[in-house]
Amino acid sequence: MSETRDTLLLSGALVLGVVLSLLVPLIGLPLAATGAAGLTYRGRVLAAAISAAVGIAAVGIIDIGSVIFVAPAVIAVMLAAVLLSRVEAQWVGAMLTTVLTVAGAASEYVILMAQGQSLATQLSTQVNQAIAADSQLAGASASSQSMREAANLTLQLIPTWFFVSGIVIAVAVIVALAWAAKRSGRTVRVPKLSQLDLTPHVLWPFVAGLFALAASHASIANAQAWGVVGLNLVCCAAAVFTLQGLGVSAGVLDRTRVGLGGRILAWAALAVLDVFSVWTFLPFVGLLDFWINFRRLPRDGVTPQSPTTAMSDRL
Repeated sequence: MSETRDTLLLSGALVLGVVLSLLVPLIGLPLAATGAAGLTYRGRVLAAAISAAVGIAAVGIIDIGSVIFVAPAVIAVMLAAVLLSRVEAQWVGAMLTTVLTVAGAASEYVILMAQGQSLATQLSTQVNQAIAADSQLAGASASSQSMREAANLTLQLIPTWFFVSGIVIAVAVIVALAWAAKRSGRTVRVPKLSQLDLTPHVLWPFVAGLFALAASHASIANAQAWGVVGLNLVCCAAAVFTLQGLGVSAGVLDRTRVGLGGRILAWAALAVLDVFSVWTFLPFVGLLDFWINFRRLPRDGVTPQSPTTAMSDRL
Protein backbone atom coordinates (compact mmCIF):
# COMPACT_ATOMS: atom_id res chain seq x y z
CA MET A 1 0.00 0.00 0.00
CA SER A 2 2.80 2.40 0.94
CA GLU A 3 4.62 1.65 -2.32
CA THR A 4 1.50 2.53 -4.32
CA ARG A 5 1.07 5.73 -2.32
CA ASP A 6 4.71 6.69 -2.86
CA THR A 7 4.45 5.99 -6.59
CA LEU A 8 1.34 8.17 -6.88
CA LEU A 9 2.89 11.02 -4.88
CA LEU A 10 6.14 10.95 -6.82
CA SER A 11 4.29 10.73 -10.14
CA GLY A 12 2.17 13.70 -9.11
CA ALA A 13 5.30 15.65 -8.15
CA LEU A 14 6.85 14.87 -11.53
CA VAL A 15 3.76 15.94 -13.49
CA LEU A 16 3.31 19.08 -11.39
CA GLY A 17 6.99 19.96 -11.72
CA VAL A 18 6.89 19.61 -15.51
CA VAL A 19 3.84 21.88 -15.73
CA LEU A 20 5.35 24.43 -13.32
CA SER A 21 8.53 24.55 -15.40
CA LEU A 22 6.41 26.27 -18.02
CA LEU A 23 6.26 29.37 -15.78
CA VAL A 24 8.99 28.98 -13.15
CA PRO A 25 11.69 26.53 -14.30
CA LEU A 26 13.79 27.17 -11.19
CA ILE A 27 11.00 25.63 -9.10
CA GLY A 28 9.37 23.29 -11.58
CA LEU A 29 12.41 21.39 -12.84
CA PRO A 30 13.87 20.61 -9.36
CA LEU A 31 10.41 19.39 -8.33
CA ALA A 32 10.24 17.26 -11.46
CA ALA A 33 13.74 15.99 -10.69
CA THR A 34 12.64 14.94 -7.21
CA GLY A 35 9.74 12.96 -8.61
CA ALA A 36 11.77 11.44 -11.45
CA ALA A 37 14.62 10.42 -9.13
CA GLY A 38 12.28 8.99 -6.52
CA LEU A 39 10.56 6.81 -9.12
CA THR A 40 13.76 5.83 -10.91
CA TYR A 41 15.62 4.89 -7.73
CA ARG A 42 12.66 2.74 -6.68
CA GLY A 43 12.66 0.89 -9.99
CA ARG A 44 9.56 2.69 -11.31
CA VAL A 45 11.16 3.81 -14.56
CA LEU A 46 8.01 3.23 -16.63
CA ALA A 47 5.94 5.30 -14.18
CA ALA A 48 8.51 8.08 -14.43
CA ALA A 49 8.40 8.03 -18.24
CA ILE A 50 4.59 8.04 -18.34
CA SER A 51 4.39 10.89 -15.79
CA ALA A 52 6.91 12.95 -17.74
CA ALA A 53 4.96 12.37 -20.96
CA VAL A 54 1.72 13.43 -19.26
CA GLY A 55 3.35 16.59 -17.94
CA ILE A 56 4.82 17.48 -21.35
CA ALA A 57 1.45 16.87 -23.01
CA ALA A 58 -0.20 19.19 -20.48
CA VAL A 59 2.37 21.88 -21.28
CA GLY A 60 1.64 21.40 -24.99
CA ILE A 61 -2.05 22.01 -24.34
CA ILE A 62 -1.34 25.15 -22.32
CA ASP A 63 1.35 26.62 -24.60
CA ILE A 64 2.65 24.56 -27.49
CA GLY A 65 5.66 26.83 -28.02
CA SER A 66 6.98 26.16 -24.51
CA VAL A 67 7.35 22.45 -25.30
CA ILE A 68 10.52 23.41 -27.18
CA PHE A 69 12.09 24.19 -23.80
CA VAL A 70 10.19 21.91 -21.44
CA ALA A 71 10.54 18.61 -23.36
CA PRO A 72 14.36 18.65 -23.72
CA ALA A 73 14.73 19.98 -20.18
CA VAL A 74 12.62 17.19 -18.67
CA ILE A 75 14.42 14.53 -20.71
CA ALA A 76 17.76 15.93 -19.53
CA VAL A 77 16.55 15.89 -15.92
CA MET A 78 15.49 12.26 -16.17
CA LEU A 79 18.79 11.33 -17.81
CA ALA A 80 20.63 13.17 -15.02
CA ALA A 81 18.77 11.07 -12.43
CA VAL A 82 20.19 7.94 -14.06
CA LEU A 83 23.71 9.26 -14.67
CA LEU A 84 24.32 10.86 -11.30
CA SER A 85 25.08 7.55 -9.62
CA ARG A 86 27.71 6.75 -12.28
CA VAL A 87 29.11 10.08 -13.46
CA GLU A 88 30.56 12.97 -11.48
CA ALA A 89 28.16 15.79 -10.74
CA GLN A 90 30.14 18.41 -12.68
CA TRP A 91 29.74 16.46 -15.93
CA VAL A 92 26.04 15.91 -15.29
CA GLY A 93 25.77 19.61 -14.54
CA ALA A 94 27.55 20.43 -17.80
CA MET A 95 25.05 18.29 -19.71
CA LEU A 96 22.08 19.91 -17.95
CA THR A 97 23.44 23.42 -18.45
CA THR A 98 24.02 22.84 -22.16
CA VAL A 99 20.53 21.45 -22.74
CA LEU A 100 18.83 24.15 -20.66
CA THR A 101 20.78 26.94 -22.34
CA VAL A 102 20.13 25.78 -25.89
CA ALA A 103 16.51 24.81 -25.25
CA GLY A 104 15.79 28.08 -23.43
CA ALA A 105 17.28 30.18 -26.22
CA ALA A 106 15.52 28.14 -28.94
CA SER A 107 12.16 28.36 -27.19
CA GLU A 108 12.44 32.13 -26.70
CA TYR A 109 13.49 32.57 -30.33
CA VAL A 110 10.62 30.51 -31.75
CA ILE A 111 7.97 32.11 -29.52
CA LEU A 112 9.08 35.65 -30.33
CA MET A 113 9.45 34.88 -34.04
CA ALA A 114 5.88 33.59 -34.06
CA GLN A 115 4.89 37.02 -32.71
CA GLY A 116 6.95 38.75 -35.38
CA GLN A 117 9.58 39.93 -32.88
CA SER A 118 13.07 39.13 -31.72
CA LEU A 119 14.49 39.20 -28.21
CA ALA A 120 16.87 42.03 -29.12
CA THR A 121 14.03 44.06 -30.66
CA GLN A 122 11.80 43.48 -27.67
CA LEU A 123 14.47 44.55 -25.20
CA SER A 124 15.40 47.57 -27.31
CA THR A 125 11.77 48.68 -27.40
CA GLN A 126 11.43 48.34 -23.62
CA VAL A 127 14.67 50.25 -23.05
CA ASN A 128 13.68 53.04 -25.44
CA GLN A 129 10.37 53.40 -23.63
CA ALA A 130 12.16 53.57 -20.28
CA ILE A 131 14.64 56.13 -21.61
CA ALA A 132 11.80 58.27 -23.00
CA ALA A 133 9.98 58.17 -19.67
CA ASP A 134 13.19 58.99 -17.78
CA SER A 135 13.95 61.92 -20.08
CA GLN A 136 10.48 63.38 -19.59
CA LEU A 137 10.76 63.16 -15.81
CA ALA A 138 14.36 64.24 -15.31
CA GLY A 139 15.31 65.84 -18.59
CA ALA A 140 18.85 64.55 -18.16
CA SER A 141 20.69 63.40 -21.26
CA ALA A 142 23.53 61.88 -19.21
CA SER A 143 21.10 59.48 -17.55
CA SER A 144 19.66 58.51 -20.92
CA GLN A 145 23.13 57.92 -22.33
CA SER A 146 24.10 55.65 -19.44
CA MET A 147 20.85 53.72 -19.87
CA ARG A 148 21.57 53.26 -23.56
CA GLU A 149 25.07 51.97 -22.82
CA ALA A 150 23.69 49.57 -20.20
CA ALA A 151 21.02 48.43 -22.67
CA ASN A 152 23.60 47.85 -25.38
CA LEU A 153 25.70 45.76 -22.98
CA THR A 154 22.61 43.77 -21.96
CA LEU A 155 21.79 43.02 -25.60
CA GLN A 156 25.35 41.88 -26.25
CA LEU A 157 25.21 39.55 -23.24
CA ILE A 158 21.95 37.79 -24.13
CA PRO A 159 23.75 34.42 -24.63
CA THR A 160 25.34 34.81 -21.20
CA TRP A 161 21.96 35.39 -19.55
CA PHE A 162 20.65 32.11 -21.00
CA PHE A 163 23.83 30.32 -19.88
CA VAL A 164 23.69 31.70 -16.32
CA SER A 165 20.03 30.72 -16.09
CA GLY A 166 20.98 27.22 -17.24
CA ILE A 167 23.70 26.94 -14.58
CA VAL A 168 21.41 28.08 -11.76
CA ILE A 169 18.65 25.65 -12.74
CA ALA A 170 21.14 22.81 -13.26
CA VAL A 171 22.57 23.31 -9.77
CA ALA A 172 19.06 23.33 -8.28
CA VAL A 173 18.21 20.11 -10.15
CA ILE A 174 21.37 18.35 -8.94
CA VAL A 175 20.64 19.37 -5.34
CA ALA A 176 17.10 17.99 -5.73
CA LEU A 177 18.43 14.74 -7.21
CA ALA A 178 20.94 14.34 -4.37
CA TRP A 179 18.17 14.88 -1.80
CA ALA A 180 15.91 12.34 -3.52
CA ALA A 181 18.77 9.83 -3.70
CA LYS A 182 19.43 10.19 0.03
CA ARG A 183 15.75 9.62 0.78
CA SER A 184 15.82 6.51 -1.42
CA GLY A 185 19.01 5.13 0.11
CA ARG A 186 20.98 5.56 -3.12
CA THR A 187 24.50 6.91 -3.51
CA VAL A 188 25.14 9.64 -6.06
CA ARG A 189 28.39 11.37 -7.01
CA VAL A 190 27.56 14.82 -5.66
CA PRO A 191 30.31 16.35 -3.48
CA LYS A 192 29.79 18.79 -0.64
CA LEU A 193 30.11 22.39 -1.76
CA SER A 194 33.37 22.67 0.19
CA GLN A 195 34.77 19.76 -1.89
CA LEU A 196 33.59 21.03 -5.27
CA ASP A 197 36.56 21.09 -7.64
CA LEU A 198 35.82 21.70 -11.30
CA THR A 199 37.94 20.40 -14.15
CA PRO A 200 40.55 22.92 -15.33
CA HIS A 201 39.23 22.45 -18.86
CA VAL A 202 36.69 25.18 -18.01
CA LEU A 203 39.64 27.55 -18.47
CA TRP A 204 39.66 27.05 -22.24
CA PRO A 205 36.53 29.16 -22.98
CA PHE A 206 38.02 31.90 -20.79
CA VAL A 207 41.29 31.85 -22.73
CA ALA A 208 39.41 31.79 -26.05
CA GLY A 209 37.33 34.75 -24.88
CA LEU A 210 40.45 36.76 -24.06
CA PHE A 211 41.86 36.06 -27.51
CA ALA A 212 38.56 37.08 -29.12
CA LEU A 213 38.50 40.33 -27.14
CA ALA A 214 42.06 41.03 -28.20
CA ALA A 215 41.14 40.34 -31.82
CA SER A 216 38.26 42.84 -31.59
CA HIS A 217 40.83 45.62 -31.14
CA ALA A 218 42.77 44.61 -34.25
CA SER A 219 42.14 45.85 -37.77
CA ILE A 220 40.35 42.73 -38.96
CA ALA A 221 36.99 41.97 -40.51
CA ASN A 222 34.06 41.60 -38.12
CA ALA A 223 36.10 43.00 -35.23
CA GLN A 224 32.94 44.03 -33.37
CA ALA A 225 31.49 40.53 -33.65
CA TRP A 226 34.70 39.09 -32.22
CA GLY A 227 34.30 41.47 -29.28
CA VAL A 228 30.76 40.28 -28.58
CA VAL A 229 31.84 36.62 -28.79
CA GLY A 230 34.81 37.25 -26.51
CA LEU A 231 32.75 39.16 -23.97
CA ASN A 232 30.18 36.35 -23.75
CA LEU A 233 32.86 33.66 -23.44
CA VAL A 234 34.60 35.53 -20.62
CA CYS A 235 31.34 36.20 -18.78
CA CYS A 236 30.17 32.58 -19.15
CA ALA A 237 33.54 31.38 -17.83
CA ALA A 238 33.21 33.82 -14.92
CA ALA A 239 29.85 32.26 -14.05
CA VAL A 240 31.53 28.84 -13.90
CA PHE A 241 34.44 30.21 -11.85
CA THR A 242 31.86 31.53 -9.38
CA LEU A 243 30.97 27.93 -8.50
CA GLN A 244 34.64 27.23 -7.79
CA GLY A 245 34.80 30.40 -5.71
CA LEU A 246 31.77 29.32 -3.71
CA GLY A 247 33.49 25.99 -3.08
CA VAL A 248 36.58 27.79 -1.77
CA SER A 249 34.41 29.96 0.50
CA ALA A 250 32.57 26.91 1.85
CA GLY A 251 35.92 25.19 2.45
CA VAL A 252 37.15 28.17 4.50
CA LEU A 253 33.98 28.14 6.59
CA ASP A 254 34.33 24.39 7.18
CA ARG A 255 37.94 24.82 8.25
CA THR A 256 37.09 27.62 10.70
CA ARG A 257 34.16 25.59 12.05
CA VAL A 258 31.90 28.58 12.52
CA GLY A 259 28.33 28.04 13.67
CA LEU A 260 25.12 28.55 11.71
CA GLY A 261 24.83 32.20 12.67
CA GLY A 262 28.41 32.88 11.67
CA ARG A 263 27.89 31.13 8.36
CA ILE A 264 24.81 33.21 7.58
CA LEU A 265 26.71 36.42 8.33
CA ALA A 266 29.70 35.23 6.31
CA TRP A 267 27.59 34.35 3.26
CA ALA A 268 25.73 37.67 3.53
CA ALA A 269 29.03 39.58 3.72
CA LEU A 270 30.37 37.60 0.76
CA ALA A 271 27.25 38.42 -1.27
CA VAL A 272 27.62 42.13 -0.49
CA LEU A 273 31.33 42.03 -1.36
CA ASP A 274 30.61 40.34 -4.66
CA VAL A 275 27.92 42.89 -5.55
CA PHE A 276 30.20 45.83 -4.76
CA SER A 277 32.97 44.24 -6.82
CA VAL A 278 30.51 43.97 -9.75
CA TRP A 279 30.40 40.19 -9.41
CA THR A 280 34.13 39.73 -9.91
CA PHE A 281 35.34 38.69 -6.44
CA LEU A 282 34.08 35.09 -6.40
CA PRO A 283 35.03 34.40 -10.05
CA PHE A 284 38.53 35.75 -9.36
CA VAL A 285 38.90 33.53 -6.28
CA GLY A 286 37.66 30.55 -8.27
CA LEU A 287 40.08 31.29 -11.08
CA LEU A 288 43.04 31.54 -8.69
CA ASP A 289 42.07 28.28 -7.00
CA PHE A 290 42.92 26.30 -10.13
CA TRP A 291 46.57 27.19 -9.49
CA ILE A 292 46.80 27.92 -5.76
CA ASN A 293 44.51 25.13 -4.51
CA PHE A 294 43.38 27.06 -1.43
CA ARG A 295 41.66 24.03 0.11
CA ARG A 296 44.61 21.66 -0.41
CA LEU A 297 42.36 19.27 -2.32
CA PRO A 298 43.97 16.12 -3.75
CA ARG A 299 44.55 16.67 -7.44
CA ASP A 300 46.66 15.12 -10.18
CA GLY A 301 50.25 15.77 -9.18
CA VAL A 302 49.41 17.13 -5.73
CA THR A 303 48.81 15.65 -2.29
CA PRO A 304 46.51 17.09 0.37
CA GLN A 305 49.60 18.50 2.13
CA SER A 306 50.91 20.27 -0.97
CA PRO A 307 49.14 23.53 -1.84
CA THR A 308 50.07 23.75 -5.50
CA THR A 309 49.96 21.62 -8.60
CA ALA A 310 51.24 21.93 -12.12
CA MET A 311 48.35 23.04 -14.29
CA SER A 312 49.76 21.02 -17.17
CA ASP A 313 49.37 17.87 -15.06
CA ARG A 314 45.66 18.57 -14.58
CA LEU A 315 45.08 19.44 -18.22
